[in-house]
Amino acid sequence: MLEKILDIRNIEYACKQVVSKQGAGGVDGMQTDELRDFLNANWQHFRSEILQGNYEPCAVRRVEIPKPKGGTRMLGIPTVKDRLIQQAIAQWMTSKWEPEFSPYSYGFRKGKNAHQAVKQAETYLNEGKTYVIELDLEKFFDEVNHDKLMGLLCKKLRDRSTLRLIGKYLRSGIMEGGVVSAREQGTPQGSPLSPLLSNILLDGLDKELKRRGLSFVRYADDCSIYVSSPKAAERVMRSITAYIETELLLKVNRSKSKISRPSQSTLLGYSFYWGKTGWKPRIAPYTMKKIKRKVRTVLKRNMPHSVQSTFTQLSRIVRGWVNYFLLADGKRNMEILDNLMCSRIRTIFWHQWKRPKTRRRKLLQLGVDKRRAYMWSNSSKGPCRIGHSPIMHTTISHKWLDSNGLLRFYRHYHQRKEIQLSLF
Repeated sequence: MLEKILDIRNIEYACKQVVSKQGAGGVDGMQTDELRDFLNANWQHFRSEILQGNYEPCAVRRVEIPKPKGGTRMLGIPTVKDRLIQQAIAQWMTSKWEPEFSPYSYGFRKGKNAHQAVKQAETYLNEGKTYVIELDLEKFFDEVNHDKLMGLLCKKLRDRSTLRLIGKYLRSGIMEGGVVSAREQGTPQGSPLSPLLSNILLDGLDKELKRRGLSFVRYADDCSIYVSSPKAAERVMRSITAYIETELLLKVNRSKSKISRPSQSTLLGYSFYWGKTGWKPRIAPYTMKKIKRKVRTVLKRNMPHSVQSTFTQLSRIVRGWVNYFLLADGKRNMEILDNLMCSRIRTIFWHQWKRPKTRRRKLLQLGVDKRRAYMWSNSSKGPCRIGHSPIMHTTISHKWLDSNGLLRFYRHYHQRKEIQLSLF
């Protein structure tokens, strides 16, 4: 089995995947663009070390990132060599487990995505299942029980050398501040193998929910269950929490897990509202707060980058965010974000022009008559008030920003919606 995983065709494909993601280097300092040269020079020796069981994975580099709803999430960044082997293992194992996974599991699976999960949730709500049990697994990737996970792997994998190698990756230490600490549980988020291992472990939860005849959607460790009454919701919350903690040996965060109605529920950044034709997806309030914070971070008054590079950065953010929330009826939200973004850009321009002479010259270049240019350039109002003033709205207009390379939220949303409608 291990020889099949280390087959050159599987390794070549794994190498392409690792290099294309351009992730950060691990504790050994090797970068993804150095991986091919390393393989060309050392592959045979590297392969024989793994086959003989002599290879010891390096510690993963610990990085903490903020979570959308507060707190931090630990990422473990393996070395590029370890990412290659883990990717190769994941590719080979996926073909063995994928046919058995639930159709209502949407995370980290080929042909599955978040949009499908949201649409399925919308279907449940319109069937009358309007009580939502939102399960929050406490630090899921840090709490995975190794013995439980290896027991599940042993049911399908009979090759001891492969199991031993996976076990080594699970137990590889974590480096923080130059000190390596041992790991007795968990599978670090950031490893190519972790998404598959999480699906293998949580497939037990999917099968239990199916056995009970419950309607659910799961995306990695985010799981929502849909029932028709508050009593059923309370009963399912108690029994499923007990199952997760006793059978899967995971912790349920009781302070964050809750029973909610569709308009208060959240699923992958979406929420729901009642429209003329039933329940429809909308952008969740906390998601709006998050994107506003991101726009403000990019558009600081003392931003070190040129206006053009800032516009390019903003356009990338807009494109990715709008494409993700295309399912939502979000016209009003897109207009709010445009107003925020454009007003901050106008404020930054005024702040950068600084002197009255420069401000007058810039306003004249933008087509303002001499009298008004003189009056506004000598105004005692602060940059923020001027940024919201009629003079800046009419000169640095949406049309002007569009022509200078800025991709606005509403414009991109409208274009994508038109393309979506034309396909139907």
